[in-house]
Amino acid sequence: MPITKIKPGLSRFSALTGVAAIAVFALVGCGGGGSTAPTSTSSEKTSASEQTSSSEESSSSEQSSSDRSPESTASESASNAPADTGKAGALTPPGTKLKVGQSANTHANTGKDPKDAKYKEATYTTTVTKIVAGGPADLSKFKDAAKYAGQTPYYVFADHKLTSLNKPGVGLSAPSLDAQLKDGTDAQKLLVIGSFDQCKTKSFETTGSGDTLSYQVGSVSTTCNIFLAPKGDAISSVSYDDPRFSYASYSDNQYRDNPIIWTK
Repeated sequence: MPITKIKPGLSRFSALTGVAAIAVFALVGCGGGGSTAPTSTSSEKTSASEQTSSSEESSSSEQSSSDRSPESTASESASNAPADTGKAGALTPPGTKLKVGQSANTHANTGKDPKDAKYKEATYTTTVTKIVAGGPADLSKFKDAAKYAGQTPYYVFADHKLTSLNKPGVGLSAPSLDAQLKDGTDAQKLLVIGSFDQCKTKSFETTGSGDTLSYQVGSVSTTCNIFLAPKGDAISSVSYDDPRFSYASYSDNQYRDNPIIWTK
């Protein structure tokens, strides 16, 4: 049965209003294939084409480079070639107001120093695609379902198209979104680790392998965030305040107090 953990936080709109993010660390009996653990990462996947018998390996090692077909050589070169890094466009200005279905140019990074060899930066086209109201029964799957009495889950779906990477690689997460209630305060976010039928997601596609493994520019990650609304309330908007970009100074983030907003 699920285990929950409540993490306190503050609303962007009111320093006096507490906002909790509820994390669910296990999920069982949710239907589908019955899988309760997160899917493996792309780095853990092994292609069947890479598994060969000992006799095949011996035969392959005896072939000289001159015996290999042009098609084989071209295929190997393509798999080891650096991934396309795309081109970063202008970010959508802070405070932009959008409707669900419209897109914003967003970004994320790891680290603060672009000169650091491990520094990564990416840009995305982020589109909030739909806001779906669930029902109380959706929350009954959790062990501590009683704590959600009177709450309605809302599912916020978004597509994030990867438009550029400063260098090939993986590890950057899609932009994070928040949601607001009717009075403008942030809604509680329910973080689910595992499968949840009402909230399907999709990761970025990858290209290459080993040292050349990279997210594929042009691919799309679909995210689904779950927010809770008290009885009689509802999710009225979705916001992006640039939480996954590390600035040299906290005050440099102009989206924090002036986020991009999507409404129905």
